[in-house]
Amino acid sequence: MALSCNNTLFPKPFFTSCSSQTQGTHFSNLPQPTKQDPIFKIKGPSTLSGHITISGSKNASLPLLAATLCCSGTSLLHNLPNVSDIQAMASILSSLGAKVDAFDGKMRVNSDGVGKVEVDLEEMKKIRGGFFVIGPLVARFGEAVVALPGGCNIGKRPVDLHLRGLRALGAVVELRDGKVWARAANGRGLVGGKFRLDYPSVGATETLMMAASMADGTTMLSNVAKEPEVVDLARFLTDCGAWIEGAGSDNLIIRGKRQLYGSECVIKPDRIETGTFMLAAAITRSCILLSPVIPSRVSCLMDKLSQAGCKISRLDQQTLQVSAHPSHIGYDLKSFDIKTNPFPGFPTDLQPQTMALLTTCTGSSLVEESVFDNRMTHARELQKLGARIQVSGRNALVYGFDEGSSLQGSRVIARDLRGGVSLILAGLAAKGTTQIHDIAHIERGYENIDMKLQNLGADIQRLTLTPVPLIL
Repeated sequence: MALSCNNTLFPKPFFTSCSSQTQGTHFSNLPQPTKQDPIFKIKGPSTLSGHITISGSKNASLPLLAATLCCSGTSLLHNLPNVSDIQAMASILSSLGAKVDAFDGKMRVNSDGVGKVEVDLEEMKKIRGGFFVIGPLVARFGEAVVALPGGCNIGKRPVDLHLRGLRALGAVVELRDGKVWARAANGRGLVGGKFRLDYPSVGATETLMMAASMADGTTMLSNVAKEPEVVDLARFLTDCGAWIEGAGSDNLIIRGKRQLYGSECVIKPDRIETGTFMLAAAITRSCILLSPVIPSRVSCLMDKLSQAGCKISRLDQQTLQVSAHPSHIGYDLKSFDIKTNPFPGFPTDLQPQTMALLTTCTGSSLVEESVFDNRMTHARELQKLGARIQVSGRNALVYGFDEGSSLQGSRVIARDLRGGVSLILAGLAAKGTTQIHDIAHIERGYENIDMKLQNLGADIQRLTLTPVPLIL
């Protein structure tokens, strides 16, 4: 259904719609060249075809790596994605004294040699996921000193739930000098307790699950996150000797064990990468195969793309075919509305990529972001490419190609991980050449995305610019 600019959700647009006067990119909006400024250069429009192999889940890998700190002996993780966030987490484990060996997409971790409980500040600045170690450190060693986390600037992501939950398990927690200082109040270790999360935070749920798995007694956590990555972590901890019941539901019951032992785990395919490439097929009006995938973990996106007109077929248990090719669907894709929510709702990590697709559909769409308060900065960059989008707070009104959006190549900035990859999708559909700066954000979570797209037929290159001062 077409939406009007006068909708009450948009009383005063935060970003105005793109016009012929605002489509040009000003030098002041571009990052100044540095010694090494890698960019993605995309020539569009592209038509994709072939098969894409989905990497292991980054969002599952980070807490699993942190969980190895709970274990005596050696843990072996398979199918880790080769992305900078994983490298940063491995560096944090090593800095604490763990022995970490990476080889052939695997990582072997032995934490018996951990000799410190304070994470280096510079390491923590690289990755928000580094904060996961606070739970295992306090649970196993009785104390931890961890800097407040970094990561993408997509709004407020407070750790108060993590800290209040640790207090409920018998920890004394203080904030000093930008660091969290936590220790077991009894001087020995954490104890079982009850805690209800105000919001089903994935990070808080995973942190408290790891902490409770080694606490003395039984812990009951309610209103917890139900994301697949929570289930994967519970399964690994159980294999290590923990007792956890209710993973994937609203409530967790955890009976702490004095000691856990290293185990082996195969990381599940990344549902956000799966969704990103499904959207790549849709925005380029192409047909591609994806595997391995777990369809139940992307069912919300499958429903939306089917509603738009895409043809999605399950060829076997792990393979999907996604087609938006005109010869297959017979008409153009229709607009649809989305509202992000915790799993099983629409994933916030697919909102920016979906917004890019909606600029190429017919009609208008409403995008509501209910998880993060600042996850609309990609709209400004999409506007530089010719998208017509109005943003008001956490809501965006997206106009399709028949209502003013017309994607044309330009120079844009990846301001965060998922917003950055939305610009890649838009660049694939845009006419002309698109240059994306600050791609380190994208490479935090996507393994060799340029090469994967090249194998599907996209004209995308990763280039390093020679610094040339801009004369204004």
